[in-house]
Amino acid sequence: MVAILYVRYSNVKLVNYHTDVQQITSRKMRLFKNIQLVNESNSFGFFQLIIMSYQIEDRQHILRTQPQSLIVNHTDGNGVGINMKTTTLTVEDFIYRARLAEKALRYEDMLIQMRHVLDLKKKLTPDERNLLVVAYKNAVTTRRTAIRHLSTYCKKLDEVKLIQICEQYRDEIANELWNLCQELLNVLTPNARNDAEQIAFYERMKGDFIRYEIEIASTNLRESLQNEANVCYLNAKELAENHLPAYHPVRVGIMLNYSVFCFNSKSKADNALKIAKQAYEEALADYDQLHNEEMRRDAHALMKSLQNNMKHFAKGPGSDVEEI
Repeated sequence: MVAILYVRYSNVKLVNYHTDVQQITSRKMRLFKNIQLVNESNSFGFFQLIIMSYQIEDRQHILRTQPQSLIVNHTDGNGVGINMKTTTLTVEDFIYRARLAEKALRYEDMLIQMRHVLDLKKKLTPDERNLLVVAYKNAVTTRRTAIRHLSTYCKKLDEVKLIQICEQYRDEIANELWNLCQELLNVLTPNARNDAEQIAFYERMKGDFIRYEIEIASTNLRESLQNEANVCYLNAKELAENHLPAYHPVRVGIMLNYSVFCFNSKSKADNALKIAKQAYEEALADYDQLHNEEMRRDAHALMKSLQNNMKHFAKGPGSDVEEI
């Protein structure tokens, strides 16, 4: 005999069969069709069938709500994997997971993996540093973009209530952005100690993320944040000029972003143009000495951004600029 079960939140009602079976569920159940019954008069058969269905769904719910861990899937009699096993992950495991998250465009997951890397490893390789940048920069960039779009949209609204809702939502995203920036600024400090290249790299990153804070900061905070970011960029610039060749990607990247800071945050387009031009010419003069293919490729891309920005800087404030 074939029966169809229709499901409600508060109970389960069996159409045309045994409508007395009530109050056996606390959660919504899927629609089951074409269920074969040995004996349609056996109410217990219905009850047993539904309980079995809930056992399966309960196990699926457990799998969905488990904390992060590696799942070893052993199939039980009902075809649902239920055995869980937590494996201690190494730095290499977290880095690989970060790469997987990047390929999947899941930058929030990538961020989580790189947090674990920072907990376990104090000195990152250049490649690992790039992963850290990609993770945080993408998490921040999506929020910066959202804030800009919402700010523009709020100005188009006429109804006071809608404006308030829009601004409140924008401020919530701004808080997320601020917290992300603060998080990175806190984790960078203990990881940069004796390596001039790494310290310069992290100082530039600190300057970058303080610059992002300036975009959303209140007026009374902006000046102090600008001074703080300027100090970070100058520290990075001094370290890079004293310890790294002009063509080194870390040094070129520092000069690129410092020029953007001057152009956007300090509104000194002339100074930005001077910094970018000097960095480009110095890197170009020594470029032939760079034999590492990967560094050569990175340096070339950054020099191209410097070249493009010089055109934007010449146009004055309001132009779109490129940064690392």
